[in-house]
Amino acid sequence: MDPLTANLVTVGVPLLVVAVATATILVRGRRRAAGMLSRPESWAISILGAVAMMTVLTSLWGLVGTAGYLFSGDPVRIDGFPFAGITAPELLADVPHLVESGYGSVWMTVSDLPSSSLWLLYLEEALPMVGAICISVVVAWLSFTLVRERPFARAFPVGFAVAAVAIVVAGLGSQFAAAMARSSVIAFLGEEQLTGDTTTTPPHDVFVFLSLQLDLAPIGWAFGLLLVAAAFQIGIRMQKDTEALV
Repeated sequence: MDPLTANLVTVGVPLLVVAVATATILVRGRRRAAGMLSRPESWAISILGAVAMMTVLTSLWGLVGTAGYLFSGDPVRIDGFPFAGITAPELLADVPHLVESGYGSVWMTVSDLPSSSLWLLYLEEALPMVGAICISVVVAWLSFTLVRERPFARAFPVGFAVAAVAIVVAGLGSQFAAAMARSSVIAFLGEEQLTGDTTTTPPHDVFVFLSLQLDLAPIGWAFGLLLVAAAFQIGIRMQKDTEALV
């Protein structure tokens, strides 16, 4: 496939999915409900659901593309190796007012990586995409039920709970996979040669074998989704009570 065709497919397929999904949600919603939502509200919710479907599609595309790059491409470029460098960049040598400088990270292009390193690199990229897929599925499902004016489905609390777990696993798992992947690459290239102590005499540049700066934001997002799940559970009970009164 030539580059022009590939770009057209990459742009055109998601747009087509958005258009078809929006039309489907609107048509199914009008058949089901009798107009509690205004037309602009229905369009806005339908477009949001369609964009969520497009996110699922592009994430699946990314999963396949990342796998193709890592497992069939050689060599592989890897960014973000922690580097305890004492050598100052030459570009900053004559900059006034600069007290000290150095390198904090390094990228490498490595050939013949072991499969364990490739799988860790794949998990680093794939886990956030899987999390995005879980959230997008819930959003698309919610938009569909909103247009049908039946937002409090019984399975929604479970869906939000699953999405919350996916956020934690994807967010934290990706960080651990990234750290372990770079450590495995350092070990593959030669741990004794690349890592060491910067306090030696004379001091020299070394790589950090394992560095993990844990970001706990996914846990906060997960708690937020769990609160939404609890709110939907209350809404389901109220909807059942209302239906019983009618």
